[in-house]
Amino acid sequence: MTILNLSHELAVLEVSGNDAATYLQGQLTNDIHELATQPWQLSAHLNHKGRILANFIITRADNDKYYLISDREIINKVLPRLKLFVLRSKVTLNILEVSIYLADTPIDNGHNLNIAADNYLTITKTENQAAISDNNQWHKFLVTNGLPIIYSMTQEKIIPQQVNLELLGGVNFKKGCYTGQEIVARTHYLGKVKRRMVRFSSNEQPQIGQTIVSPQLDNQETGFVVDYYQDATQYIGLASVQLDCIDNLYLDIENKHHLICTLLNQ
Repeated sequence: MTILNLSHELAVLEVSGNDAATYLQGQLTNDIHELATQPWQLSAHLNHKGRILANFIITRADNDKYYLISDREIINKVLPRLKLFVLRSKVTLNILEVSIYLADTPIDNGHNLNIAADNYLTITKTENQAAISDNNQWHKFLVTNGLPIIYSMTQEKIIPQQVNLELLGGVNFKKGCYTGQEIVARTHYLGKVKRRMVRFSSNEQPQIGQTIVSPQLDNQETGFVVDYYQDATQYIGLASVQLDCIDNLYLDIENKHHLICTLLNQ
């Protein structure tokens, strides 16, 4: 069994208190109440323009306690903003001192989430000496499963639909109001999503957040790199791009480094 130690990549924000569910319902794109019947969900916290400040894997740890899992740097950046919305609510926000692992079976004495076929994300207070640190394998897991994570380099760049978040079940269009909802709902009901997340391959190493251009549009920005990993011969990644340029995308304005892109449902 391979166990990846993700404690340096990810962090867990604990939201607890009598008003925890009500508070989260007003801050996130998904319906927190659905965690009463499902083990985890994807969700996002937006700015007033509907752009993603952070996205999370969320699970209910107890009746009035939730774990929000995301990129460690992003959680530290967004925590002060989330605290601003607590006001007089009976809610406490804390970053937990825990270990986080990805394994192909559940780990004893941990909070295990089956986030993909035969893959479990585990939160535990116990260190696992058999775990290895391999960032490339973690990013390979994300890219292979089409799971976006917002990093500091990609924060506030896009709305949820532009990384397929609603297709992944991370947006609920029937819940109550939350910051940025108007933009997200308008895009959904008008059916105008020009950018989507796709998978790409490249012989040149990309960088997360790197601008993608197209000579079809005079080398103007048509998207950016969401995530990537290195395999034996090339780089495979996720990118949020304009779909009308999907066959004509490059990492550079000299158009030397062509991206081979495919839709994620292909």
